[in-house]
Amino acid sequence: MSLAVRTDDLGKRYRIGTRLNPDASLAGSLARIVHSPVRNFGNLRKLRHFGDGEDADVIWAFRNVSFEVEQGQVLGVIGRNGAGKSTLLKVLSRITEPTEGEAELHGRVSSLLEIGTGFHGDLTGRDNIFLKGTLLGMSAREVSARFDEIVEFAELEQFIDTPVKRYSSGMYVRLAFSIAAHLDPDVLIADEVLAVGDAEFQRRSMRHSAEELGRTVLFVSHDLSVVSSLCTTAVWLDRGSIRASGPVDRVIDEYMHSLQNEQTQDLLHRTDRNGNGLVRATRVAVTSPDGRPGSPIRSGEPVEVRIDYTLADAGATGELTVNVLIETLIRERVATLSNVFTKERIDATAGDHQLVCRIEDLPINEGDYMCTLRIELDGRLADSIADTVRFRVDPTGFFGNGSRPGAKDGRVLVRQSWHAE
Repeated sequence: MSLAVRTDDLGKRYRIGTRLNPDASLAGSLARIVHSPVRNFGNLRKLRHFGDGEDADVIWAFRNVSFEVEQGQVLGVIGRNGAGKSTLLKVLSRITEPTEGEAELHGRVSSLLEIGTGFHGDLTGRDNIFLKGTLLGMSAREVSARFDEIVEFAELEQFIDTPVKRYSSGMYVRLAFSIAAHLDPDVLIADEVLAVGDAEFQRRSMRHSAEELGRTVLFVSHDLSVVSSLCTTAVWLDRGSIRASGPVDRVIDEYMHSLQNEQTQDLLHRTDRNGNGLVRATRVAVTSPDGRPGSPIRSGEPVEVRIDYTLADAGATGELTVNVLIETLIRERVATLSNVFTKERIDATAGDHQLVCRIEDLPINEGDYMCTLRIELDGRLADSIADTVRFRVDPTGFFGNGSRPGAKDGRVLVRQSWHAE
């Protein structure tokens, strides 16, 4: 299988502060074009630039990024905010040039990086389809041939002759993605902008591009369950460098394990918390039956949530109420664990302590989750901290027959049996 995208030691840096950069002038831009042009040969798009000396007032968005994507593959790019993901896609989309290194993209490239990019608010959806198609290099005849498909996929038949400035953000995304996906790009580059649309539209969009049409897709998302279900390979960017690349499940596991370790170690020093401080959580861990944080969490198996906390004031006694909110990574509540439900009394005494909440049969479906912790002392909030620990759930063994429910089937799994009467 031939390559669709290849990067070799790609890097992008920006100057920070207020000092004027002489290269930003028109003369400087023309000089750069003469000395380091961007060349197009047939269907090969190649960006190449060489870095110069280091400076004190520059920051690297990413550096030494090298990877390859074969035709028809779907590559997920994951990592924290500020890791360089969006900047990488902008370089590959030729919105900005690289500072150093080289990138090759074979065939026509279509990008969806910001809501409404290339749209004119006063024009109707119909007019913007032709405008966007022209910007992507299509003729009016080619756009006309695909017009009905674009409108049907975006589900905007009723509003296609309405000015897009009256569209909601979700309608913007549906129309923009439908245009980008139907005008025959060989490589589709999509940023987190798809998250504005609903989850089902995200999956339908990516499957349309990757499975039905066999296109190469580069996809940035913080929703790891979507990345896991749609992508075949992944790249994990961390502070501008590649920490891991390869099969999507392996890369996500490494990323989640890293986050879990960091959150477990840094919880004591987190400052983004509320409460009177009489009780302080020092560690939260979600463990599988073997007791090791970071081990796979499987639906249908026992799971323990372990909470370490300290109460320094010897005179502060009373009764504790402990709530653990299990949430998706976008803060959707999935379940609440609380000693209020079980009517188990937890007395507060000075010193370091550990609480354990055991779930005998985890009924949560596939996905990435996090725990928010709230501790009250005699009815008053003592400590509240969000995103204390993250974990990923594998649903394969829930029904005991190898079936694998997906995130589209809901967040909760239900024990069931079927028979005909």
